Amino acid sequence: MNVYRRILSKLRHLLAPRGSEQDFDDEVDTHVAMLAGRFHAQGMTDEEAWRAARRQFGNTTSLKEARNEMQTFVWLATLWQDLRYGVRVLGKNKGFAAVAVLTLALGIGANTAIFSVVNAAILRPLPYPDPARLAILWGNVKRLRVERRGASYPDYRDWRDQSRSFEAMAAFDGAELALTGIPEPERIPCDYVSQPYFSLLGIHAALGRTFSPEEDRVPQRDAVVVLSDGAWKRRFGGDPGIIGRTIQLDWRTYTVIGVGPPGFHGLTDKAEAWIPFSMEGSATDLNDRGVVWFTVLARLKTGVSLTRAQAELDAISKNLAQAYPKTNEARGVEISPLNREMFGDLEAPLLVLLAAVAFVLLIASTNVANLMLARSEGRRHEMAMRAALGASGGRLVRQLVAESAVLGASGCLAGLVLAHYGIRALMAAGPLRFPNSVHPTIDAAVGLFTVLVCCVVSLALGLAPAAQLSTASFDEALKQSAVRSTGGRRGSRFRDALVVAEISLSLPLLIGAGLMIRTLQHLAALNPGYDPSHVVNFRVGLPRLKPSGAVNTNAARDAKPDAKVVVAANDILRTVSRLPSVESASIATDPPLSDSSAVYYTAEGQPPMNAQARPRAYFHRVSVDFFRTLHTRLLAGRLFTEDEVHRDANVAIVTQNMVMRFWPGEDPIGKRIKVGGLDSTRPWLTIAGVVSELKYRGLPENPTADPDLFQVFNERSRDFSVLVRTSLDPAAMLSTVRATLTETEPSILIYDAGTLEDSIGRETARSRFTGWLMAIFAGIALVLAMIGIYGVMAYSVSRRTREIGLRMALGAGRRDVLRMVARRGVSLVTLGMLLGTAAALALTRMMATLIYGVSSTDPLTFAGAVGLLAAVAAVACLLPAFRATRIDPVVALRDE
Repeated sequence: MNVYRRILSKLRHLLAPRGSEQDFDDEVDTHVAMLAGRFHAQGMTDEEAWRAARRQFGNTTSLKEARNEMQTFVWLATLWQDLRYGVRVLGKNKGFAAVAVLTLALGIGANTAIFSVVNAAILRPLPYPDPARLAILWGNVKRLRVERRGASYPDYRDWRDQSRSFEAMAAFDGAELALTGIPEPERIPCDYVSQPYFSLLGIHAALGRTFSPEEDRVPQRDAVVVLSDGAWKRRFGGDPGIIGRTIQLDWRTYTVIGVGPPGFHGLTDKAEAWIPFSMEGSATDLNDRGVVWFTVLARLKTGVSLTRAQAELDAISKNLAQAYPKTNEARGVEISPLNREMFGDLEAPLLVLLAAVAFVLLIASTNVANLMLARSEGRRHEMAMRAALGASGGRLVRQLVAESAVLGASGCLAGLVLAHYGIRALMAAGPLRFPNSVHPTIDAAVGLFTVLVCCVVSLALGLAPAAQLSTASFDEALKQSAVRSTGGRRGSRFRDALVVAEISLSLPLLIGAGLMIRTLQHLAALNPGYDPSHVVNFRVGLPRLKPSGAVNTNAARDAKPDAKVVVAANDILRTVSRLPSVESASIATDPPLSDSSAVYYTAEGQPPMNAQARPRAYFHRVSVDFFRTLHTRLLAGRLFTEDEVHRDANVAIVTQNMVMRFWPGEDPIGKRIKVGGLDSTRPWLTIAGVVSELKYRGLPENPTADPDLFQVFNERSRDFSVLVRTSLDPAAMLSTVRATLTETEPSILIYDAGTLEDSIGRETARSRFTGWLMAIFAGIALVLAMIGIYGVMAYSVSRRTREIGLRMALGAGRRDVLRMVARRGVSLVTLGMLLGTAAALALTRMMATLIYGVSSTDPLTFAGAVGLLAAVAAVACLLPAFRATRIDPVVALRDE
């Protein structure tokens, strides 16, 4: 208790020093007065009594210092004094303070902004209970490489029932369904989920309940739905009586049984409603091991590692392949942590950017350190005087660190402001889409990171001039005037080292930005096999027409729609084609860069193949003008004709990869293929044409080398895409098309409207996001490096004015002076570039997955970055050098 009282007493004296000092002075005066009265009673005069009393009482200043040491924290009091003095000193040097604070704010703000995104996307745990035990199971197939293909329902049941490494598993799959029966119908993203999907994620309904196990047992029986909080509020006004009401999804009636919690959109990150998994497929689909389409969520048991679980799943897959060779040959399962699945694509660019902003901060810090070294040279006389008056070396170091702490704190506050607006701009204007759970903010973790950065920077900035002053001779400094005080050779070397560090840190950023810029150039020049300019794309959903003879909803769902749907699709195509400024229009089951379905096929005359080598193609149905709309190049044969649409001709158009595999050097026209194996009952398709290979499923390359297979659009589909090539602005054309079709048939749903250029932009968003941020950081680094080099060279010239004047007085010409000054800068820049090139080789390895069309050690990029930095450094060196050539020797020597 006494310890706590002493601490509280010291804090009280520290926070209210004036009152406690006055009390002490009053107490000292009382004791001195008492002694003086005693001496006066002994016969001394008043003056003699007071003098004797003060002599006997002792040195009051020493007593006051001793009392302060006992009654307060001396080091804290002196720190407060140093901080106040640092504020006053920087207030007298407003220009220096402004430049230093702004420079630090740029470095600290950039680090804080990027770290906040890294923290939200990578470091922060997922918002589920014990998220480290959550994993995703992918069914895969071993072909030329292992490919993720999804799971079949029988395989999922076997994984769930035979494994001992998991607490539970749940199947889930995303889809888009038409929400009808309300004003302004729309397509909404939905997730089909099996039990216990919600309990695995620790999700509870905010209103009502989630699915019971019984509601997920029988295919197509329990039409119930859980709405998301957003859909409930947006489309139903947040009506608390929504539970028990019915809604129409894809023209089928569902009963609302619950509403999800706010902010939850499922593992697909976009779900507006959840439906029992048994409602997605028919009984045939759910019992067919050859039908694979969905993903599995699983929770590991406590203490079970991913390696152990993977080994168990491998054993199960091996047993299934032996039991069901026709469907499960070469098929396996891959387990992956949930956080990697959700944020894996973001990890590489964010870590590269975090390294880039760390370089920017180091460059900014070296710039400010150079400024502080220059100031410390001018303060050597001041520090020598302080030392002569009794200040210890440690006391001087504390003073310098306190001043740098004021700078660091100011830069930190300004950096936090920049980071706040930078985060908002990054999330709003950045081309990369982050998951809904990623909300970068300056929270406690980000604030602690910023404070730690500030402390490290402040300490480094204070120790740099302190290290220089520790080697200085204070006796020599006292002999010089405060104005003429000059630094020694050691201080010059220290500043030179900082310039070399700036150059070596700037070059990797320039090379990284150059690689990303070249990547963007290659992506912009990429030929996807079609011309995306001025092509708009939208999906159309037609109302379900109940077939004749179908009474119950299950039969209506499984039965083939009326032929009127086909007429409606063709009518839509004709209506759009007649619009002004429409050059061409077409229909496709799936447009480029969207989800496509793969089929196995057989080429006539080819021997049977095992599961690993079995040919596979991505299947699309398109209308006659599809290839003309996309400006796709026809390599051989012909395109579809209207006659083939009407007679349902068994013809196909394929891409070049199929020809290269089966008929290299031959004429493929007239060759036959069919979907499935040789024993398939599907009809043979005659190849009528060959088009160039298309980037149909991804950019910059398709995920696999499988070809694309096209047949004419003659199915009675109620959901398809329309592609329109226009000479107008695409946005204006979309508005025109939407208004025209809605006027023609109000029940038509138009959704996922956009342009092919937008689709390509989404595919290249990660590269563009990394590229423009790297370019910004590299630009900042280049400017800071130029300022740093110029500052050091200009300071060197100012300190060598007498030397230069003397050289010129002894006959040195302007060219000699220019060469002397520039030589020093060139040597520093050269050394920095050598070190920077080595650092760049390490940094660019991290970018291997982010670049395209260029290697991480591209000589052209390295040469360009070196040339640019050399040019900027040359300007920064030559400006002070030219200034040195204009020094008047007479004036320089007279001033000295």
